[in-house]
Amino acid sequence: MILLQASQLNKSFGGEDIFTDVKLEIKTNDRIAIVGRNGAGKTTLMKILAGAEGYDSGHLMRAKNINIGYLTQQMTLDAEGTVYEAMLKPFSHLQDMERRLTGITTYLAEESDKAGTEGYADKLAELEKLQLQFENAGGYQYEHKIKTVLTGLNFSPADFDQKIDYFSGGQKTRLALAEMLIREPDLLMLDEPTNHLDMETTAWLENYLTTYQGAIVVISHDRYFLDKVVNIVYDVALGRVMRYVGNYSRFLAQRDAFYEKMSAEYERQQAEIERLETFVQKNITRASTSGMAKSRRKILEKMTRIEAPKLDDHSVNLQFNIDRESGNDVLAVKELEVGYERPITAPITFDVKKQDAIAVIGPNGIGKTTLIKTIAKRLEKLGGDIKYGANVSIGYYDQKQAEFKSSNTVLEELWQYYPEMQEKDVRAVLGRFLFVQDDVKKIINDLSGGEKARLQLAKLSLENNNVLILDEPTNHLDIDAKEILEQALMTYPGTILFVSHDRFFINQIATKVLNITHAGASLFLGDYTYFIEKEEERLAHEAYQAVEEETTKPQQTDYAENKAQRKERRKIERALQQLEKDIEVYEARIQAVELELTQPDVFNDSQRSYELHQELVALQDKLEAAMEEWAELEEAD
Repeated sequence: MILLQASQLNKSFGGEDIFTDVKLEIKTNDRIAIVGRNGAGKTTLMKILAGAEGYDSGHLMRAKNINIGYLTQQMTLDAEGTVYEAMLKPFSHLQDMERRLTGITTYLAEESDKAGTEGYADKLAELEKLQLQFENAGGYQYEHKIKTVLTGLNFSPADFDQKIDYFSGGQKTRLALAEMLIREPDLLMLDEPTNHLDMETTAWLENYLTTYQGAIVVISHDRYFLDKVVNIVYDVALGRVMRYVGNYSRFLAQRDAFYEKMSAEYERQQAEIERLETFVQKNITRASTSGMAKSRRKILEKMTRIEAPKLDDHSVNLQFNIDRESGNDVLAVKELEVGYERPITAPITFDVKKQDAIAVIGPNGIGKTTLIKTIAKRLEKLGGDIKYGANVSIGYYDQKQAEFKSSNTVLEELWQYYPEMQEKDVRAVLGRFLFVQDDVKKIINDLSGGEKARLQLAKLSLENNNVLILDEPTNHLDIDAKEILEQALMTYPGTILFVSHDRFFINQIATKVLNITHAGASLFLGDYTYFIEKEEERLAHEAYQAVEEETTKPQQTDYAENKAQRKERRKIERALQQLEKDIEVYEARIQAVELELTQPDVFNDSQRSYELHQELVALQDKLEAAMEEWAELEEAD
């Protein structure tokens, strides 16, 4: 079912086109990402689709009685009462039904002596009908659903009865997201939903959205999140909106392949135009060849000219260098205690070697920033020891620097740290970070978070330290700027220690992962994906040991009970084996369909693409159902 459809949509601001001739379609169960640079028009497009902003021309059709949920970046839950009371509001009709059921049940209990009378029978029939309606409307699940969503979004049971006014702005944004997920609109539109979530909570949201019954449209700079959640990408770039089938990584491959194809076609046409024009110029005046020249001139006049293809590649030109190399042993952290008045975690021990790139991860509030600040000598240690290797020079990037205030201009702000540089050289550095012409005259207080982040990275790039300690360096950066930063760090010859919630960024940069918990820290030799694999292995091993311990306990069951248990287990094992085969079949076919969708002949055939996309959605639904059933059986086994 088509929930929303846009055609020939145009939007301009201040006489400048934001995008033109947009064609977009949203169907039930679609998982759509809107991507593009900061300022390209992503949020404007989403606002138009949600009905929160108008458009200049074109057509926008929404299905009748469609229920749209739109979560903005700044939205908070402003409701009276407690958290749980606010989450109950979408289910007021179910609570009314509960009260009616309670009333009828009470009547039947109190008037049991009238059993067999017509009035009593009518009440019984009413009870049965109401119970069925209540069940079909999800009346027996809604409280469990509220608790599942709130717990998944990192609210404890103790928070449920707290007044909403008690919470911070970021927590209220999470509550707004929770209320929207609980309400389950037909079309869920989320603008940067992971901004206030830690890794664990983001992973929960990813899993929750994969089983969401409605359609989803999301804007996010979290590429790992997009890869897990979406299957269609609309790219807003250079005033146009292009549609791609697949997740974010597949979109990148398709976009680059499309650009290369169009570039090749453009070059071929340019060569043909040059050949024809040359022939016309040489032969138009000759009587013997004039006819052929005129014929070729007509071909030129009728030819549909291909525009030179463009990529929105206005990017930061970033690189980090070092003045001199450090020794092989960069840092030795032993029994380190960090905090302000008392230690936040147990003592931490780990070593850092030359050219390590170590990602520091862990839940919000665990002390990741405190740890790296202490190592960077911005905070005093509370205990333990930090040994710095030979020739170690540290450059530190603080995520809070993107929030600093100053009345300086951009040029003055950077120049004050390097007064020996000539103005043209300072301007050249700023130009590499997209501060060009009058941009260098902007006042710091007027800059966006992304602009301040770029300015701080520009400053850091001039220091030429051999160790970079970075606290959330991708905050405030759009996806393209993140990719430029990744490339710069991947070619950096020094050592990196960084905190980040960006799992895609960690996978690109990290050679090791330091996981901080309340019990201390553990170092893993690999990227984030490797860390997750090892954590899953550990949890599976612990679960297996728990089962083994349970099965070795003396059992008081008799022979018949044991036999029944063994029979049931064999039945579950057979079902698990069949589901595993089904899952393999579904995954193989999904891979084949996704590969076919990238083929040029299919990519240009809208009907075939649509058919394959429908098959892909059906296969993904079957795969999810099979995996859910497998998980339930595995838990029961």
